[in-house]
Amino acid sequence: MLCMHGIMMRHIFICTAEYDANDNPLEETVKPMVDGGTEGFKGHARVIIPGTTPCFECNIWLFPPQVKFPLCTLAETPRTAAHCIEYAHLIKWDEVHPGKPFDADDAEHMQWIYSEALKRAELFGISGVTYSLTQGVVKNIIPAIASTNAIISAACALEAFKLISGCSKNVSNYLTYNGLEGTHIKVTEFVRDKDCLVCGPGTLIELDTSSTLAEFIKMLEEHPKLRISKASVTHEGNNLYMQSPEVLEQMTRPNLSVPMFELLKEAPYATVHATGMAENNGKRVSSLRKLRVAFKGVEASKMDVSESS
Repeated sequence: MLCMHGIMMRHIFICTAEYDANDNPLEETVKPMVDGGTEGFKGHARVIIPGTTPCFECNIWLFPPQVKFPLCTLAETPRTAAHCIEYAHLIKWDEVHPGKPFDADDAEHMQWIYSEALKRAELFGISGVTYSLTQGVVKNIIPAIASTNAIISAACALEAFKLISGCSKNVSNYLTYNGLEGTHIKVTEFVRDKDCLVCGPGTLIELDTSSTLAEFIKMLEEHPKLRISKASVTHEGNNLYMQSPEVLEQMTRPNLSVPMFELLKEAPYATVHATGMAENNGKRVSSLRKLRVAFKGVEASKMDVSESS
């Protein structure tokens, strides 16, 4: 898989692999991904090999948080052109146009925001409000430089060619480019989080086909590597059992007496997530764990294969 995007965009691509009983990725299930992104004169390219290199979730801290302005600052003490624009966008529009949704793609709406932001800026002696900046702030537009896009695209294409042909060793594993002041290119090797909820193997738990959900939850409390108490369990986004709130506990309570094999659609193996309280450095803290469930005696030849969500 090859993708390009702005650095500030939230990643939606997930790279996973299936693992054997020894937590080693099965080669036939590994699907590499080449990713690249740009922001102005900066860019990056990376190779993600599930089970070997970090995935997006492993390095989520790399991505800067979205910029948000306190409403009190916008309403009372604006200090920048962006504050004035967001005041017109988030506060003034609803005051003047109650019940009318703002359309960022409507030129008249955007012109109104620009005019109001300009008035606000003049009132507080702030400069820098332009129509292009107004569009950028309202739409959260990421600046694009053609030369940067070309360089990162070339880096991604080269890595993809290496993966396909095996002609050379892939970058390990994160390349950054900065063309703001001269040209600076650096390769950094980030470490994969073995406990990652996305690309990690999870903890293998073997069950009898007759084991109920209640028995499974009890096993989580007694498992030496988990020790999760009061666990809530989900599978593929569906709530199998929820400890709270009370309405969800009542709705999912009947599942406690149902065999896990039935709840997991009689699959020989599946991935579930459990949330509960676990001990960490002598303290009881909230814990979310990825679990590989395999059923004894069901398609024994595939027993050690896990399915990652």
